[in-house]
Amino acid sequence: MYRNLRIFYLLFLTFLICCHNSQVKSRAQGDNQSQKKSPGKIVFDKEIHNFGTLLDGEIISYSFIYRNTGGSPVKVAKAEKTCGCIEIHYDPNPIAPGDSSAIEIILNTTGEWGNMIKEATIETSEGEIKELTIGAYIDNKQFDNNLNIQK
Repeated sequence: MYRNLRIFYLLFLTFLICCHNSQVKSRAQGDNQSQKKSPGKIVFDKEIHNFGTLLDGEIISYSFIYRNTGGSPVKVAKAEKTCGCIEIHYDPNPIAPGDSSAIEIILNTTGEWGNMIKEATIETSEGEIKELTIGAYIDNKQFDNNLNIQK
């Protein structure tokens, strides 16, 4: 009888140890999963800028400031423009979580006239897409004279 009781205790003890080890492994895996970082995410202070009235031939720029609000580094992977009259400059290096950077859009108004709205499409290394928009009214004396516009 004592022999059966010892075997029962040994089996019971083995069962408890196995259960405890599986709970420890399960908790460790859960901790590892919770420590995975969220993807990088960029947030712009503003996504639209109006230059106001500009003269034909002016070259002017604006820097759109953004922050990485995600948990992993993120970088600008691609920037496309809608017009040859704008250039886009940005830092190609990854931006750490919490850090900020800028995307500069340079507008050349040469040969432009009237109301102008142009966009830049920004794509991040995480596949996030943002649209940045600039606007201006271009005062072009030559076009005004050709159209006989009186001011």
